[in-house]
Amino acid sequence: MTLAARGILRAIGLLLSAVAVVWISTRFAKSGAFDLLAQESVSRGALVASLAALAAAYSAAAVFLAFAWWQLIAALAPGHRVPATPTMAAYAVSQYGKYLPGNVAHYAIRHAWIRRYGIPHASLGLATMLEAALLVLSALALTLLGDTRGLRALSIIDTRVALALLVAALVVTGLVILILRNVGARNRLRLPSLPLPALLGCVACYCGFFVAAAACLDGLAHALAIPVASFPLLLAASAASWLAGFLVIGAPGGLGVREAAFVALTGAALGETRALLLIGLFRIVTFLGDTLLFAGGALVARTGGRAAEPERAPSARSGEAP
Repeated sequence: MTLAARGILRAIGLLLSAVAVVWISTRFAKSGAFDLLAQESVSRGALVASLAALAAAYSAAAVFLAFAWWQLIAALAPGHRVPATPTMAAYAVSQYGKYLPGNVAHYAIRHAWIRRYGIPHASLGLATMLEAALLVLSALALTLLGDTRGLRALSIIDTRVALALLVAALVVTGLVILILRNVGARNRLRLPSLPLPALLGCVACYCGFFVAAAACLDGLAHALAIPVASFPLLLAASAASWLAGFLVIGAPGGLGVREAAFVALTGAALGETRALLLIGLFRIVTFLGDTLLFAGGALVARTGGRAAEPERAPSARSGEAP
């Protein structure tokens, strides 16, 4: 894809995000969500405390993502010593970049930061692509394993068929990677391989993050005294709305897109007003959580997380100048 095409896609994504924000804001103003909040038996102090606690919990859940990123880098750069703490700190700090227009700054920041440890561009690029693919697959799997029958627009999906197609896609992807590695070996091109334990560990981290995020959303619903049919329903809705925001290229942090998707999915089950209030406050939780993650990563980096650049193992042959 050319730079011009990518720029057009990001511009379209930014436009969709802006339209979604306007739509959500309009619906929020017309729905009387603030009146509903005033009517609920929740004190302002208790709500603020709940938001703070859930933001801390969300920040802790995001550590799963940072740990998975370090696992990917370490697995794809076997000839290099990849320090865990600085790598995870770089990931934590860079996550704030996703709120910038274009939704790509966080990738550029962490790529440049980790390069100081001599990790090849090929390994970092492959890690970024694998992270995106595994996140999408994990979100899709949890959406299908959740309560899709209670969600509007997803109730028509046959979960068993969708899961079978997902497994088939994973098998085909594995075969394609194996073929590419064999072709590369014959042509003396070294393609990094991802050990199965590292792959499973990353998937577990991503699934853990989505489950923890849904738990935070469930906790917020209980704090607001909003009746929720089931946790599986919130898991499916939150994973699906995250997926919608992630796939719209250019939407800063999925802003607007995730909220619109969540309301569209859960409006029938929760009531549109309650869904708007819940996802609107959850955006505050996630933003505060990312702020705490950024602060924690910056603190770790400043107090010694950026260790001296590790030496390469004698057997390392990256095929690329540092």
